[in-house]
Amino acid sequence: MDDIKLIKVTSLGEYVTEVSKLNAAEEDSAWFRGHSSATHLLVPSVLRDIVPYMNQYFEKLRGTEYLMASGYSLTGINPERMLADFKRKALPFLDYAPKNDFEWLFLMQHHGVPTRLLDWTTNALVALYFAVTSVPSLKAPDLEDLPKETGSLNELDENSVAVIAMNPNKVNQTIHGDEIDEVVDVASDFDYWRPYSAPMSLRPTDYDTNFPICISAPQISPRIRAQSGLFTIHGRDVRGLDHFTVIRPLLTKILIPYEHARVIRKELRQFGITESFIYPSLESVSRDVLADEILRHSWDEKRYHRELDSEESIKAASKTVVKRKVRKAAKK
Repeated sequence: MDDIKLIKVTSLGEYVTEVSKLNAAEEDSAWFRGHSSATHLLVPSVLRDIVPYMNQYFEKLRGTEYLMASGYSLTGINPERMLADFKRKALPFLDYAPKNDFEWLFLMQHHGVPTRLLDWTTNALVALYFAVTSVPSLKAPDLEDLPKETGSLNELDENSVAVIAMNPNKVNQTIHGDEIDEVVDVASDFDYWRPYSAPMSLRPTDYDTNFPICISAPQISPRIRAQSGLFTIHGRDVRGLDHFTVIRPLLTKILIPYEHARVIRKELRQFGITESFIYPSLESVSRDVLADEILRHSWDEKRYHRELDSEESIKAASKTVVKRKVRKAAKK
């Protein structure tokens, strides 16, 4: 049976090669998303902590039930209420007013408010940055010292980061049929797509918003522009994209073991993929300046110890030469 395609890479070069193959196969239409752990599912932030509170018979749950049947009612933080609160409180800090609720949602997402949106990007290096940037900051081993792992790949490998790739046009067409066979610009036609901004408020006259959809976003924020930002937006079905049987064969998951991810994180800095590139602001520039200085200090410290070791070696060699000369002189 077709399923998610799994690929394992251990270097930036291998990653670029695999991405190039994937982009060629998808006619340069692939989207990418980075996860700091391969165990993370494709679930929007606002749907990650929901819990069932009522069964299919509309009876309140006691918390001891073993859930097997469908039809349960769920509860969690309220995305619609947060949207209303954000619109009311954020306006004084904006230089412009978003035109509709989708633009408000895009802005919320990029400022850390949980929404039904999942971030994607057409820039595979940006996705890789998000995957490797949160790996524990342990000393990165030399490439030649890394283990050569073998064996089958695990989709939810606890010791790897992951970058997920997909063709959004194929995902939309597979889920929604020929009616939606490309990425949708929901903000430009808000009146038609409005139900997806609040899918739980479905009215009898609205179309079905049960399934997720791949959408584009106007570049209303420097962050969205810097990250080549695109989104999937979830509807009434709260399952992750990787739980939909019809979507799984359309996904490619690139696994990178933690120890290799730490090396790749350093390599990305050499190509300018840094925090201030991803999050253009004075604060992120400041953190990059500090990070660069820490790296320089670390490098200078290593060089100092190498030179110190070299000096000690020279001194030891000199002492040996002197001793030999003394012996030769004594023999004469």
